[in-house]
Amino acid sequence: MAYIIYSAALIGLSYIIYRLFLSKETFYHLNRWVLVGLVLVSFCLPFISVPENISFKTTIFQPSADSKIQQTAISENNSTPIENTIPFSDSAPVTSTSESITDTIAPSIIALDWISILLYIYVLGVMAFGINFLIQLAVLIFRMIKYPSIEVDAYKIVETDTNHAPYSFWNRIFINPNQYDPDTYLQILKHEQMHIAGAHSLDMLLVELLVTIQWFNPFAWLYRKAIDNNLEYLTDDGMLKKGEDKEMYQMNLLKVSTPDMPTGLATSYNQSFLKKRIIMMNSKKSTAKSGWKYLIIIPLLALTVLSFNPVHMNPTTAENDAFYSDELETPSEEHFEESKFKNDYTRGSWDAELGGGKLCIMYRNAEPLKRSYWSITRCYDPTFFAGFPAGNKQNFEITRDAGTMLFTGEFENGLGDGRYTFTPNTNFSKALRDYGFSADNEELVHCFLTDFDETYLAYLKQENLSLDQDDFEDIIHKGLSLDKLKMYRKGLANLGYNDYTMNEVSKLNLFDVDLAYIKFINKVNGQQTSLKKITKAKIHNLSPEFIKSYSDNGYKKMSLEDYMKLKIHNVSPDFIADFKKEGYTDISAKQAQNLKIHNVTPEYVQAYKNAGFKNITLKEAQNLKIHNVTPAFIQSFQKMGYPNITLKEAKNLKIHNVTPSLVESYKKAGQKNISLKEAVKLKIHNVTPQLTTAAQQYSQSSSTNSSGKGYQKSQQTTPNDFIKQFKALGYDDVSVDDIISLKIHNVTPEFIKRYNDAGYKNIPLDEVVGLKIHNVTPEFINTFKKAGYKNISLDDAKSLKIHNVSSDYASEYAKMGYNNLSIDDLMSLKIHNVSPQFIKDFKKTRFGNLPLDDIISFKIHNVTPEFVKPFEDLGYSNISADQARSLKIHGVTPEFVKSLKDQDNDISLEQAIRIKIHF
Repeated sequence: MAYIIYSAALIGLSYIIYRLFLSKETFYHLNRWVLVGLVLVSFCLPFISVPENISFKTTIFQPSADSKIQQTAISENNSTPIENTIPFSDSAPVTSTSESITDTIAPSIIALDWISILLYIYVLGVMAFGINFLIQLAVLIFRMIKYPSIEVDAYKIVETDTNHAPYSFWNRIFINPNQYDPDTYLQILKHEQMHIAGAHSLDMLLVELLVTIQWFNPFAWLYRKAIDNNLEYLTDDGMLKKGEDKEMYQMNLLKVSTPDMPTGLATSYNQSFLKKRIIMMNSKKSTAKSGWKYLIIIPLLALTVLSFNPVHMNPTTAENDAFYSDELETPSEEHFEESKFKNDYTRGSWDAELGGGKLCIMYRNAEPLKRSYWSITRCYDPTFFAGFPAGNKQNFEITRDAGTMLFTGEFENGLGDGRYTFTPNTNFSKALRDYGFSADNEELVHCFLTDFDETYLAYLKQENLSLDQDDFEDIIHKGLSLDKLKMYRKGLANLGYNDYTMNEVSKLNLFDVDLAYIKFINKVNGQQTSLKKITKAKIHNLSPEFIKSYSDNGYKKMSLEDYMKLKIHNVSPDFIADFKKEGYTDISAKQAQNLKIHNVTPEYVQAYKNAGFKNITLKEAQNLKIHNVTPAFIQSFQKMGYPNITLKEAKNLKIHNVTPSLVESYKKAGQKNISLKEAVKLKIHNVTPQLTTAAQQYSQSSSTNSSGKGYQKSQQTTPNDFIKQFKALGYDDVSVDDIISLKIHNVTPEFIKRYNDAGYKNIPLDEVVGLKIHNVTPEFINTFKKAGYKNISLDDAKSLKIHNVSSDYASEYAKMGYNNLSIDDLMSLKIHNVSPQFIKDFKKTRFGNLPLDDIISFKIHNVTPEFVKPFEDLGYSNISADQARSLKIHGVTPEFVKSLKDQDNDISLEQAIRIKIHF
């Protein structure tokens, strides 16, 4: 259950990161991988165990102890988390085994029941959403089986007959073709093709699995929407990059959009965020400056790992934990006696040393190999051990209100060690309880070490301080003596601090923050600073000397936060001075900080100057360092003939992984004068000089020898280069833009070869691209040739495809006797939605013998038998086709004619039409 909650929290953090920092960026491809990657990371991170020395969960002497710095030094050798150790226990004897078992185990059983109930609810939810997931899959499979499909290249079109928005899943596009005009229909297919080519269904399957597993997590549902939306942004961006007219594309989106509905497993058009899609299409493209937003993911995830992940345990500790766990299942009296001994912190070892005017004593576990190891150091006035007897194995007893500490051992010449035994004072425990504090042996030991006594309690009562248990523990665990508390209270009041917590005061004491330091920080900040910030400044050793070093170098007006950042990142005035020596005299402290963070050194900048870039700015140097651009990288391009390469070009080359060897391969492929900018464009669109399947197909089809020898030779000598394949087809002057366009639209040499075999030679490359965009294939043209259209041009073929005119469509007209229809006739019929069925129905009317052009005209003007009949009822029985068309065109209605007949019963239809036109 802990894993489920932790992974859910990581999903929530991932969504917040995306929503706040990345959702408005136009790096849609990068956003896609970030979103998918964060899902996988969220489920994998909880399994990572963190070494004790870097974990924020490392076991310490007390849960509330903040650090091992200064007076308190607490550690555990076996990295066992504090939750897994058995805490201090009261030294009172166990009087009843059965009673102890009840007190210890009964609460665990109750807690386990609640956990079990929650777990059952969770599993039921997973099952319910899992069934929903399977139903969605079943519906898609059912539609694939029920409706006919048309195979086009690598995808299939499933033509349905129900009203729904078009959508795609895997390699199938589900669409009702009768809902859209040809242009919109074609654009939808292109849009869905991009979803299929990008394998977007995998993203949808992953996120559907996410909401199934984490159905209870609202962030999981928001995450699903974020992935769905980003896929649409990505596809919209791809459509526009392919040359789609932006305004026309957006208008078609409005036509196709549907009311808000869940998309489930399929990618679809959805009206709910259409406005956002249009805004993103029109928004300014993101630049490399936004890269820092992606880098922020790493420290945030690292922080969660260090804060919440399990601490790595060694085998010995794990075995011990298992041993204790087994014992607790069948507790015995011997077990309680042994556990009591192991966890009795009222006895242990001590080491003492006198120095610096203080006597510091480290109290520690006397048996470090048993269960866990702990230690704590407290410093006293040297008189603390003033009466310690000379010699070995001496006893020295110190009694305070909390109890009596018996030191056994040796202390001479400022050094000593031995063992101690602490006897609690139960009367003092009662006094603490009367004040409202809960104190067992653990707290009493700390009370002794801090000298928290009756006098301390009396002071708290006298000052009417309302302290709770947490305040009490802060005082004794952080060693806040009464004298220090009085000093802080008086000093802070004088400095204007009236609202602070005991935790803040205890931390001031823990990190040795005196009143002088508080005054110093307030002076630097120019106003009263929170005690939390002051403690942080002390932890990072923000000293007067450090600030003075900046003042001496001319940096006099910086904020406390600026000083803190400089100190944290170890930016010294000397570091800045080194840059000034290089000529950067106006470098700011913030700029120096960024340079330090990215490890930009004066030597790094000088290397660029030595390479000829004398006027390089620090900002340029920083950007180059971020993208790992080196002078050697730039010089490698200079050596191959690009002496004027700029720093910006070098950065772009590095970002897109364009290497000198890649540029050289382009040159060998025939692009002798290729520029670096063109090389980047080729790389962006993945135009590489690698052997492709199309090249193999072309070499196979270009066999010239019936014995097969010619085929083998051509296969062996075919250039293994995308560009050379087109040169082999006669395209000698292929520009970089042509190559990119061919690659974007997946135009292969084999595609052109198929046209050559069909009799279409020397097709311009831009025309080839147009044919590919509209999915016009030689096979499509051949279907019309078989239908009798022998001299069909490529423009005609493209128009036929655009208007969705098929050879079957032409054949149906031929069966009705229209054998000499031209290509233009077919397109005109299709454009005006005159179907063969319409003509069959039309021929059953009184105008059935009209020529095809007149039938088209009737269709255009929507002249129907139903329109003519009311005029016949008025007595006009012999209405001609021209009259019917004129009546419709000029808006003459039966009511209008009837009103004229009321005045002149002999009025003709021609007269009615003229009256309508002129009056």
